[in-house]
Amino acid sequence: MKEFIKSNKITYNLMSFTAFKTLLIFSLLLEAPRSYNDIIEYFANHDYINEKISIDTARVYINSLRVAGCVIEKTNRAEGSKFVLISHPFELEVPPEQLKVFAKIYKTLSKNISVEELLMLEKFLRKLCLKIKNSEFQQIFEKISPLSSYDTELLENLLTCCRKKNQISVEYNSPHSGIKPMEIICNKIDFENNKLYLYGTSIDYKQSAYLQLSRIIKILEIKLLKNENINIPKIKALFTVNTNLQELLLKENEKIISVTNNHTLIEAISSNKFALKQRILSFGSACKVIEPVELRNEIIETLKNMRAGYQL
Repeated sequence: MKEFIKSNKITYNLMSFTAFKTLLIFSLLLEAPRSYNDIIEYFANHDYINEKISIDTARVYINSLRVAGCVIEKTNRAEGSKFVLISHPFELEVPPEQLKVFAKIYKTLSKNISVEELLMLEKFLRKLCLKIKNSEFQQIFEKISPLSSYDTELLENLLTCCRKKNQISVEYNSPHSGIKPMEIICNKIDFENNKLYLYGTSIDYKQSAYLQLSRIIKILEIKLLKNENINIPKIKALFTVNTNLQELLLKENEKIISVTNNHTLIEAISSNKFALKQRILSFGSACKVIEPVELRNEIIETLKNMRAGYQL
């Protein structure tokens, strides 16, 4: 340990190279079947070992794994004479009593971390599922994972576009007009009502927009030049919500102006009138629009139409 702290280098004095080489072969066989030549070439090019071992030496390491409980078979010459790891005693097991604990911890984590962090956790757990013998672990994971129904590769690419604020063209399955291309300047990806949305600026509609991620089929193009000259008008609205302050979760575009008893006055600034109206309507009868008058009249008209629909 003192030698490592002093030099920060791994040397023959700091490890059992017999055990290290055996573990390396185990790691190689976990990835894919390997021949003697594959193993010898890997050791010759390894950063720490950097030496050529003999076939006899490689055989000793493989037999050591067998003694440890690994089942290793060798293919015939026509198939490359490769060693295949059939099974091993180091598989992870999760007892039934720990499955509930895992589910509880995962649910808590998924609600309190970013989408980027959630995706990293998802990829890790998917790899872990392959190593765990208990099939119920994977079933529970798939059931509680908020990302289980999404294309994680597409999600990862879209997150990269958000970090770079790319302008992209996507193939989108609109619930109203079917499959069509749409252009958007990416801003962020986040959950809304337990569904993932891509937020940004719509080039087609010249307003802020959010696209349901499950409806994005694929990225068609990442634009080399971003349209910087989009003039998007914004609406400033004031509305009151009859609720306790502790129960009120504000959006990024909202701020509290005042609180009187259980009435909270909120200012919201949005470039998407539809999203603003949806937000106000989500409070139901607990919300009242103060201004602008035009928006208040539109909300009233919408509520009248909704009432008329129920009276049919």
